[in-house]
Amino acid sequence: MADIKIEIDGQIVNAKAGETLIAVTDREGISVPRFCYHKKLSTSASCRMCLVDIEGVPKPQTSCSTPVSDGMKIHTQNDKAKASQKAVMEFLLINHPLDCPICDQGGECELQDVAVEYGSDVSRFSEGKRVIAASDIGPLIQTDMTRCIHCTRCVRFGSEIAGMMEMGGTGRGEDLKIEPFLAQGITSELSGNMIDVCPVGALTSKPFRYELRSWQMASVDSIARHDLTGSNIYAQTYKGQVKRVVSGDNEAVNETWISDRDRFSYEGLAHENRLLAPQIKVSGQWKEVEWDVALDFAVKGLNKHVLNNRKAHQLGGLASNTATTEEFYLMQKLLRELGCENLDYRLNINNLEQAIELASNIKLEELESIDYALVIGSNLRLEQPMINHRLRKAQLAGAQISAVNVKAFDYNFKTNHSTVAPQEIATLLAGILKCILEKQSIELPAYLAHVSSGELSLELADKLLNAESSVIVLGEHIVNNAQAAGIAQLVTEIAKRVKGATLNVSMTANALGAQHANFVPTSSGMNANEMLKADMRAFLLLDVYPEYDFHHASSAIEALSKEDVFVVSINSFNNDVIAKYADVLLPMAAMYETSGSHININHDIQSFKAVVQAPEEAKPAWKILKVLADLLELPGFHYENSTQISGELAHQSVHEHNQNSALALNAKSTKIETIWMHSAYHSDVLLRHAKSLSMSKIGQTNIASMSASTAKELSLKEGDYYLGVPVDITSDMADGCVFVSSNQATMGGLQ
Repeated sequence: MADIKIEIDGQIVNAKAGETLIAVTDREGISVPRFCYHKKLSTSASCRMCLVDIEGVPKPQTSCSTPVSDGMKIHTQNDKAKASQKAVMEFLLINHPLDCPICDQGGECELQDVAVEYGSDVSRFSEGKRVIAASDIGPLIQTDMTRCIHCTRCVRFGSEIAGMMEMGGTGRGEDLKIEPFLAQGITSELSGNMIDVCPVGALTSKPFRYELRSWQMASVDSIARHDLTGSNIYAQTYKGQVKRVVSGDNEAVNETWISDRDRFSYEGLAHENRLLAPQIKVSGQWKEVEWDVALDFAVKGLNKHVLNNRKAHQLGGLASNTATTEEFYLMQKLLRELGCENLDYRLNINNLEQAIELASNIKLEELESIDYALVIGSNLRLEQPMINHRLRKAQLAGAQISAVNVKAFDYNFKTNHSTVAPQEIATLLAGILKCILEKQSIELPAYLAHVSSGELSLELADKLLNAESSVIVLGEHIVNNAQAAGIAQLVTEIAKRVKGATLNVSMTANALGAQHANFVPTSSGMNANEMLKADMRAFLLLDVYPEYDFHHASSAIEALSKEDVFVVSINSFNNDVIAKYADVLLPMAAMYETSGSHININHDIQSFKAVVQAPEEAKPAWKILKVLADLLELPGFHYENSTQISGELAHQSVHEHNQNSALALNAKSTKIETIWMHSAYHSDVLLRHAKSLSMSKIGQTNIASMSASTAKELSLKEGDYYLGVPVDITSDMADGCVFVSSNQATMGGLQ
């Protein structure tokens, strides 16, 4: 668009022909009131509050829907504009209740702010105000629709951003109501953004209801650490407690949106299961002690079981993938100084010999410009909501998206979906690669010689070859595929042969941080699964909850519970399982309570500081590890803050890890495969303790989906249980597999 010049309130400004007037005024810092306009939503021009006077045009025009043209002269503050804006404000206030003193939006209400300048202190409306009964739309959003001014931001957000048309207008005139269409209320994984876009108090946070006023809280910028996006957020605090989380703006990461789990997980911080004081087990009984006593007990236990006997090879270190990069680095440094190479964060992988090695080489922003995507083994909407949002934008812009999954998931954008059993995915990808090589007249490698290319392989190969810019997304459901490593290599080979990129979302939380900090075993060390089978004498655990975190949950608990094994557990929460196997419990700060960094899918190292102080005796994990190292008389742990750790880490090189160099397609398994996924709001310990998220429809997901033929083979029927999870027989599933999406511990015997 060409550059033009326009005049606003006597000031000459530069603009682009065709852009809206309100975009120009915002850029120039010229105040124009508005309610329905939002920079990320389509224009509705329904509130009429942004009326301005344009010379040569008889009536005032809405600046949100008026494109600028060269030489245009606009007045935003003259009598004509002011009179129009005040008239609109008078109509908006006719039915608005006078309940500002009890409204949670007070202090940050756009209607309240604009009414100060454009409203009147006397109402000319003498008839009764309309009243709309509150409706329950779920555990996350509180409705007070009598306050609604029909701006339709929530409606447009649902249809345009969330991709789920859950809110809409019913009735006409004064009887118009904005309400959910379906009885189950709002179920989107991005629903909390409706709270942010609502300009009044019609939609507010239910967990935050009647808590505080906005001006009473301090707002601290932070990073959400539940997934690979690392969304920018603001945590709002009062008297040392996180009271609310809202979105931060970062176009390269999360734009201006955040997922519900990023918004509401803070509730878990106040859960009754928080570990608040050090404890040691004496004669089978737990005893709360001072920090120096607990640390001395831990050091003596480690010395007795492994260090005094020079048996550091029988010591294991395991950490949650939600740890900060600094915590990963400090823990691996401590273990390696002791002579221990047994350390791992990949607790949920069945076969670490088949661990996925796939580098992502596309940025989040670049996802919007692709014209084809192949998603393999992922329900992106729930697993990586903000990455899914970017792909949805690409699809709306014209990109084609194909999905290959064991189940036809409910995506919020149009996809060409194929259900394929996990045993068939490697063969399908090998067929795609063979088709591509044949079309490019490239000699086939030996492992493709006997691969037959089916119709689906040919179709997907053609789409990849015809795309100008494509991406292959490898998801979490492939992690425990029997041929996971081979699948990752096939994806890499395919991407090399087409104009494509790879996006590995099989990792979660801060897995990239763990790799950056070298928190994986070298060739001389044992991985997580090998430790469970070995003759270990001690473990150091960092925020690990084996009944949820391990694929081999029962085996992990059994290995940790052996009588002659000494376990030091650094945890933010306590439960009955931990109490059975641990010998020392050291309370650590949870998310929001510690400083550090998170590495997202863009490979951005995003640092954050502690938003609040950890409660009671809980301490940041990096401090606990530092003091443990000092008591063990290890050199090089003289850190005063986490920034010093970050600085040291920046100068470390990443170790080369063992990778499968030769690709071999294993024989397909004929047994029924189980893909076990924790529901989206039970994937880490803070989420599992967030009450409102657990009460939501997504948090309540607990179902084992299978086809009719699979159910018959397993002798199961609707209403039965599979691995402790209710059975759902559906035509959306591929044969030969079961997809379990559960909100409970993986104690059903997965081996």
